[in-house]
Amino acid sequence: MADGPVTGQACRVVLVGTSHSGNIGAAARAMKTMGLTGLDLVAPECEVDEQALAMAAGARDVVESAVIHETLAGALAESDLVLGLTARERRDGVPALGPAEAATLIAAQPGGQVSVLFGRERTGLTNDELAFCHRLVHLPANPEYPSLNIAAAVQVMSYEIRCKRLGEPGGTTGSSSGEVIATGAHLEGLHTDLARLVERTGYSANQPREVLNRRLRNFINRSRPTRDEVNLLRGILKRIKH
Repeated sequence: MADGPVTGQACRVVLVGTSHSGNIGAAARAMKTMGLTGLDLVAPECEVDEQALAMAAGARDVVESAVIHETLAGALAESDLVLGLTARERRDGVPALGPAEAATLIAAQPGGQVSVLFGRERTGLTNDELAFCHRLVHLPANPEYPSLNIAAAVQVMSYEIRCKRLGEPGGTTGSSSGEVIATGAHLEGLHTDLARLVERTGYSANQPREVLNRRLRNFINRSRPTRDEVNLLRGILKRIKH
């Protein structure tokens, strides 16, 4: 396997709600050993302190260049593909990918930004946070002891991503027609429009409003529409509104 950083689209690791600064440094070290350097911190519950830098060892530059975001939406605004790590093998009836499958999907992206989400040390990612993801990833740990440290999870995914990038050529374009896949910011506009329409119509499908909106988000995110398709849907919703 060749040395040096991998090439291809920007792949960023996103740590959400991290409470122990040492985990930030350890995750940065795990990333850099596999050629990843883009780190985002969403609403961290700790400071990026000397412990984080000490745990990073030779990856201090990854920690020092980490971008801190107040919201997950802000962190994912430029992302074309978002994957979220979850302890559940299935969610909303859809099976989660294994780490190698997820890495294959990432390797098939010709460009743009990919974000891989990791949740809190104790509770992981919430349902609302997972609703930002286009695909979910499940690490098949020992069911009798499934607890996996964040840095270990980052290491597993970073390793798989590196193996795929170094061993396999790039895949197809973002869509079958070569059109540009909608980023997180584009999708957020559509999600907001749909949520407002649900509110205005009073439609519930016999379920709580937040559950309905989350299911709609999941449906749209899994389909990975292009920017033109998002603009088309938003145009129709705007006409319905008027």
